[in-house]
Amino acid sequence: MFTDNLEFNVKNINYKSSELFFLIEYSIDIYKEEDNFYYKPKDVEDWYYEWDFRNYYPNIYTHGFHQYPAKFIPQLARKLLRVFTDENSIVLDNFMGSGTTLIESMLLNRKSAIGIELNPFACFMAKVKTTPINPETLKKVIYIIKNEFYQIKNFPIHNFYNIDFWFKQQQIIDLSKLREIISYIENSDIRDFFLLCMSEVVRRVSLTNHNGFKLHRDKEKIKDDFNPDVFWHFENVSQRNISLMENFYYKVLNSSTKIQIILGDSRKKQNIESNSVDFILTSPPYGDSRTTVAYGQFSRLSWQWIMNDRNIYKLDESLLGGKIIFSKGKEVLEYSKTLKLQYNEIKSKDHKRAEEVLSFYIDLFDSLLTAYEYLKKDKYFVLVTGNRTVKGVFLRTDLIISELSEKINFKTEIILYRNIINKRMPAKNSPTNIKGELSNTMLKENIIFLRKM
Repeated sequence: MFTDNLEFNVKNINYKSSELFFLIEYSIDIYKEEDNFYYKPKDVEDWYYEWDFRNYYPNIYTHGFHQYPAKFIPQLARKLLRVFTDENSIVLDNFMGSGTTLIESMLLNRKSAIGIELNPFACFMAKVKTTPINPETLKKVIYIIKNEFYQIKNFPIHNFYNIDFWFKQQQIIDLSKLREIISYIENSDIRDFFLLCMSEVVRRVSLTNHNGFKLHRDKEKIKDDFNPDVFWHFENVSQRNISLMENFYYKVLNSSTKIQIILGDSRKKQNIESNSVDFILTSPPYGDSRTTVAYGQFSRLSWQWIMNDRNIYKLDESLLGGKIIFSKGKEVLEYSKTLKLQYNEIKSKDHKRAEEVLSFYIDLFDSLLTAYEYLKKDKYFVLVTGNRTVKGVFLRTDLIISELSEKINFKTEIILYRNIINKRMPAKNSPTNIKGELSNTMLKENIIFLRKM
């Protein structure tokens, strides 16, 4: 059985690729340009060692606009983009999430940054976060919204399935009023900016429990004394986001980065030219979203207030491992001895759970195949992943990805590890999806460096 043995001594690291070592050594001086938001390695050994970023605040620039499950840390993305890209580089994040890699690519003025994401709410969020808007314009618009909010009398009451279960009546009225006012803003970029602000308010004033990312009602909020002021929260969030936009707007004023956001499936070939990408940086899901991070459940209420799109209910089934795959893909068991061993160990305890785990890795393998097609020869693909526990089996996703990738003709250069400090994740999850059965979530992440051969 595998155990969680992720500690390592940096002085004893076996640098598997001298090319990687010299690439990092050559790049160290670049970090002297960094502002105080970002980490500056002292030397190559320090570069290899420091990945926790304990003393750095993640919600800088537009990264801080909105919560999102297991958000990529900007300092981590920035550190890697500095080494593996320059201003002529095309960057891809094939599990884009809320857009961290794209934002950092803009701040560094890379040629192009592409994101692939199946969650429409995440795509919306990434679009807003990568669209610079003059903050002075936003300050004028929030003033107009405020005046309208306290004057408007006639407006439609928004409705969607089970809305009364998740919101009290006064908050439904006030959110409906706010939504109607924002909908009249002619400029779509400004309108979307304020809709995203409203989305954060939706989370705050709902009856949901925010200790995790699955939808549960909070017993304390059901009580009569929970009566949050919708506009007070909206103004608070808007002012914060305008301030963050101000920092971002002037930083990217001279940036010419082309942003391309693809609402699509990373397992399938998208409209990206083969052998065109200079660097892929991503953080794929850690496992099936039913028992780890439920991206669809997190997005459901916000997206229904923004777009009233019920397809969001089916999102978690569409993500990696969302459906059991019976008919294809089981050859991956022959590609990874680690996966085969751990699959059989889980299968001896719970056949259905083993098939769910295997389906996730089949899907992940398909995404590795498409990534290989996009990437230029000799270029790097870095994945930040976590090792989860299923039925008492500590799944070595780091080793499984390494073995699957080498079957495709990637070379694993090195795997580093970081403590999870800044990602917002529940402290415990339900590995069996049975009420009351809990397990600690991941405390470490793997940083897997692959190179296309």
